[in-house]
Amino acid sequence: MAVRTTKSQLDTLLQLFAGSTHALVLTHNDPDPDALASAYGLATLLRAHRRKGQHINVAYGGTLMRPENKALARYIPVRFRRSGSLDFTAYDFVALVDTQPAQGNHSLPVDMIPSVVLDHHPRLLQTSNVLFVDVRPSYGAASTIVWEYLQVAGITLARTLATALFYGIRSDTLDLTREASDADKEAYQELLMYVDQVALARIQQAPLSKSDYRALAQALIRTELYGYLAIAAVDDVHRPDMAAELADLLIRMEGIKWVLVMATYGDTLILSVRTLDTDQNAGHLIRKAVGDRGSAGGHDTMAAGRIPLAGHDAAAEIQRLRERMIELTKAPAQGQKLIADL
Repeated sequence: MAVRTTKSQLDTLLQLFAGSTHALVLTHNDPDPDALASAYGLATLLRAHRRKGQHINVAYGGTLMRPENKALARYIPVRFRRSGSLDFTAYDFVALVDTQPAQGNHSLPVDMIPSVVLDHHPRLLQTSNVLFVDVRPSYGAASTIVWEYLQVAGITLARTLATALFYGIRSDTLDLTREASDADKEAYQELLMYVDQVALARIQQAPLSKSDYRALAQALIRTELYGYLAIAAVDDVHRPDMAAELADLLIRMEGIKWVLVMATYGDTLILSVRTLDTDQNAGHLIRKAVGDRGSAGGHDTMAAGRIPLAGHDAAAEIQRLRERMIELTKAPAQGQKLIADL
């Protein structure tokens, strides 16, 4: 097995942890399966090497509302704390997983530099200030990175951890069909042998709420097609990750290469982008579209963003983004509704 994480990296990470008394593993807000699994995996690694008197907490900000994510969090035998209940100054070791300091999608105070960053998104400039950084944009999932650390450490994975890491890789790479590296494929195949298939099926088939179906209906009715570009704007979604779920559905439409879903959640406009276009990068494109109005980023084929709406007109912002997306993707300016007026 060609393990890509080195013993030197593991030793450096554990040396940083050894000097702490209160450690925190923090995911991005509204964590997806990859974030939940990689946080669980890193916490397992640290707990296997903690000394008497060391405390380790695992936390996230935002909400945990997507049925599959809630089901996974219930399955994982780790207590995930809400970041709003934390006093960040009490921690002398903070590890960010599946995110980075300037990403704008986590709860770490802007003036606080984490001790460790483990991520698979493109490296940001501000991440250079972190003591230990392992950022691998070529990897499809943070769960793969954490799995490698566990392998190098010689830790035998419990079935729950193997299942969580497998699902983290599966969900972020769409079963190895989206931005999956050789490392992701190796981890996927190795973990598959230890997966709790019954539990995984229950997680993936978690019941959907009536609000989920209402949001889906609204999105389909409001979807407009500009040639190969599909744009949907949804009002007042009941959970922020609904935008990503809708984007995943729309990108499967015949003839569509680009998707932008915009959804208002409280006083924030949530953006989700998907693409099949190999000539452009979804993360770069959404950053250009958002500009300095909010935060955005992502990978070649999938990206996300957030724009605060306080003091701004939501309809005007949605129209601006619509026009900007058409411009950046060079799509036809004249659109048509996916579903004609009923």
